[in-house]
Amino acid sequence: MAKIAASGRLGQVAARHYADLPSLRPLHETAVADAFRAAVAAAMPTVLPPTAEQALRKAPDQAEPLMPLATVGPLLDGEQDVWLAACAGFHNSPFAEAGSPCAQPFWGCLDCPNAVITARKLPAILAFLVFVEEQRLSLPATDWAAKFGRVHARITAQVVPAFSDAVIADARRQMESERLYLPPEARA
Repeated sequence: MAKIAASGRLGQVAARHYADLPSLRPLHETAVADAFRAAVAAAMPTVLPPTAEQALRKAPDQAEPLMPLATVGPLLDGEQDVWLAACAGFHNSPFAEAGSPCAQPFWGCLDCPNAVITARKLPAILAFLVFVEEQRLSLPATDWAAKFGRVHARITAQVVPAFSDAVIADARRQMESERLYLPPEARA
């Protein structure tokens, strides 16, 4: 046994004889699925519906795992807003060298763990969604999917459903009553 352990074959033997049991397969598949869900969640923005935003305002220390305590107030007050989200780390982007500004296009926020999406940003997100859906009419399907498919899915499947119908309706009214700026890189 010591020879097998020293040769590094012990793990192989254990895996072959004990880990690959049919009765353990659901456990293994669940562990892998949970790991994938955790990895995806870590790469996504934080979506704060109004109730969660109010709770965070009352207990800002609850944000500590996601961002420094000193960042919470300015972030929730709009002082760190970029076009589609509030940014908890514009100079600490996972897509750029530490200390340099984020170089992602504005819709990169929808795939960024630094992004915090609140009801305040919904009018811009909904305006961008309208633009994305208009582009579907003029671009070949493969081009549209490459440029906008993932962001469209993120907005329609993860961001919008996090908010109540009333909050979405208010955001739509605001979007329609205000002329919202669309950054030029959206049209490029």
